[in-house]
Amino acid sequence: MKMDELFEEYNCDTEHRVQAIFSSIFILQNRMQTAGEKLQTEISLKQWLLLAMTACCPEPRTLTNIGNLMGCSRQNIKKLALTLEKKGFVRLLLEGNNSVRIELTDKAGQYAEEIGERHSQFLKLLFTDFNEDKIDLLFHLYVKLFVGIGEIRLMNIGNG
Repeated sequence: MKMDELFEEYNCDTEHRVQAIFSSIFILQNRMQTAGEKLQTEISLKQWLLLAMTACCPEPRTLTNIGNLMGCSRQNIKKLALTLEKKGFVRLLLEGNNSVRIELTDKAGQYAEEIGERHSQFLKLLFTDFNEDKIDLLFHLYVKLFVGIGEIRLMNIGNG
């Protein structure tokens, strides 16, 4: 079954549409990762995301803070960062209180410059069927999804 057929089948009521949206987020993530791997070969898309989030993360840029920003555990961030460190994109610096700070290297900056145009083309293709109003709407709807995720994280559903 193709995705458009699945969407058509689930376009019968709100409950089914919510189920389709929820499951399609995971499918989109998988497909975006596969497409992103074609875009860049030196590092994975998740490693690229770690570099991008490190660049925009306020100080201190620790494994924990970047993990919170990306929605990942400190351990997952450390695993990605260790691979990037071996490739020369970051330095991991031990701070006080057993904290590890990530520092981007010049190689990371050079890589961002080199791949910047391909990333722009990737995003342009991804959103080719969106006008400015639709992008604005989608952005605000995603903000609402993040609020919903925050509410779920505060609840103790099924554990008590």
